[in-house]
Amino acid sequence: MCGAAEFHTPVMGPETAVRVVNDPNGVYIDGTVGGGGHAEHMLRQMGRCGRLIGIDRDPEAVRAAASRLRSFSDRFEIYESSFRELPEILERMSVRRISGALFDLGVSSRQIDTASRGFSYLQTGPLDMRMGPDAPRSAKEVVNTYSLEKLTRIFREFGEERAAGRIARAICRRRVREPMKDTFQLAALISEITPGPRTTKTLARIFQAIRIEVNGELDQLQETLEYTIARLKTGGRIGVLSYHSLEDRTVKKVFRTASQGCICPPDLPVCGCGRVPQVRILTPRGIRPEAAERERNPRSRSATLRVAERIEERV
Repeated sequence: MCGAAEFHTPVMGPETAVRVVNDPNGVYIDGTVGGGGHAEHMLRQMGRCGRLIGIDRDPEAVRAAASRLRSFSDRFEIYESSFRELPEILERMSVRRISGALFDLGVSSRQIDTASRGFSYLQTGPLDMRMGPDAPRSAKEVVNTYSLEKLTRIFREFGEERAAGRIARAICRRRVREPMKDTFQLAALISEITPGPRTTKTLARIFQAIRIEVNGELDQLQETLEYTIARLKTGGRIGVLSYHSLEDRTVKKVFRTASQGCICPPDLPVCGCGRVPQVRILTPRGIRPEAAERERNPRSRSATLRVAERIEERV
């Protein structure tokens, strides 16, 4: 079993806990517990009557977090599951309202640095990229079985890559001769197609796109955030750490929609929509790691933290 420290240093760990934990004796969710770094900061911010429910789809992460946080076992429970199963978990635990939730949407350093997981283009490993056993497919299946049109779409939508079509065509031509088996083969082909200063960014975008497709990372993200906001107590907070623009746009959209009141035309004398704001956004521009943290932990450079607070519903 690997140690929890191998997963990653939590991005903006203390600051995130301070911003999310508003009621020290409340019930909180860490929807992407990883190695337990953020969870530990949250538990230290909470009181003796507080309770934290951790969720992660990676069995290695669940074991690592349970080991790291065993001294908090009287107020910490962990489930091997995707955060999309949050409604079922809360129902099973008879929890109706929560005081806060955190979702760290990044891939752990442990996952990236373990060659056998196949997440990184910097080392040779199998085309896998599954975050947990619940993933319905591997990267090998995506690369070797998806049609030209489907590959192009995921590279364009999930990677925002301008050369999506060219790269997809090259993969389809190459796999006719022999199926692609590892990250080195894929990275070498992408480098051939997009030589020059853009290569590294293109590699990152294509690997990101395949990873998102493999794990369905954007599936139900919006619905999960909306559900979590609906479950917050008045004054409860939701924090989300995102690492690329697709995730961040979804978070901003959910928070913005939840903060809106009446959307009726201004000349309508009486509100007909009945909308009332659910939250107030505490971080309108998002929060980025300080320079010292970015220097100490380069993988934090792309992180953005957004936090919203549930407000009292007007009757």
